Amino acid sequence: MKKNFLFAFFLLTLSCFFWSGNFFTGKLAYTNDLTPFKLSFFRWLLAFLILFPFTINDIIKNLNIYKDNILLMILVSILGVTIFNSFTYISLQTTLVINSSLMASIAPVLIIGLSWFVYKSRTTFSQFIGIFFSLVGAFCIVLKGDINNLFNLYFTPGDLWMFAAVFSWALYSVLLKKINSRLPQLATLEIMIFIGLLFIFPLYIFESFNNIFFPNKLIDLYMISYVAIFAGIISFFCWNKGVSIIGANRASLFLHLIPVFSSFWAILFLNEFFSLFHLVGAIFIVSGIILSNFKSIK
Repeated sequence: MKKNFLFAFFLLTLSCFFWSGNFFTGKLAYTNDLTPFKLSFFRWLLAFLILFPFTINDIIKNLNIYKDNILLMILVSILGVTIFNSFTYISLQTTLVINSSLMASIAPVLIIGLSWFVYKSRTTFSQFIGIFFSLVGAFCIVLKGDINNLFNLYFTPGDLWMFAAVFSWALYSVLLKKINSRLPQLATLEIMIFIGLLFIFPLYIFESFNNIFFPNKLIDLYMISYVAIFAGIISFFCWNKGVSIIGANRASLFLHLIPVFSSFWAILFLNEFFSLFHLVGAIFIVSGIILSNFKSIK
């Protein structure tokens, strides 16, 4: 059990590390006029093309199982592929990264609530304490250790887009449990990407009537490549596998690592400095994750 948890810990931590770069890239895309659905469409198109030769045989072999679960596959694909990242990129056009991070911090609470609603799953006392600790840590980093920053926030329509994105991700994470765990992870991800692309495509076409249809700058290709390979294929595979090992409730707390890693990007690229609140926040988040998963690591 301990070995499984450590493997899940590694996978979930890695996925959150690359997702933290997704927020940074989303804001960078806005400043470089790479529109949300264009970024989302080409991100998943590239991911689909990369995975295709490695997954086509498994897809054909399990095609009847996927057909039997087509409605579930469509739902999780829309939630995780079409909505979550597209809405995140839309939100970053009008909201601050700090607002987006705060919205993302409530994802674990939503996941636990939705898990109870869908499966009537119970949350242990140690999980509640773990949630509290990790929330404190996430808020400490997002607010830069100063509670006054919370009162100085102003909210925009982008925050509603971000909340919708976070709710979509929470429901996606909960419904992953319904997918047959014996199915090949990469093949399942490829099916989800394909379905998600079908729903993104008309939105991308509509958006492009007032914009350039194709990415036309080198930095666009860099951003698309990052979100396709690292924040797409690797992150989704690691998250889906990690959730299948320890469940959505306990995996959800790892999302609070995103502000920790976002600070890393800010220090590396935005000339911010490492501060005490980074350390304090990280300690609270890691403590919360350990408390929530205490039985798994015994």
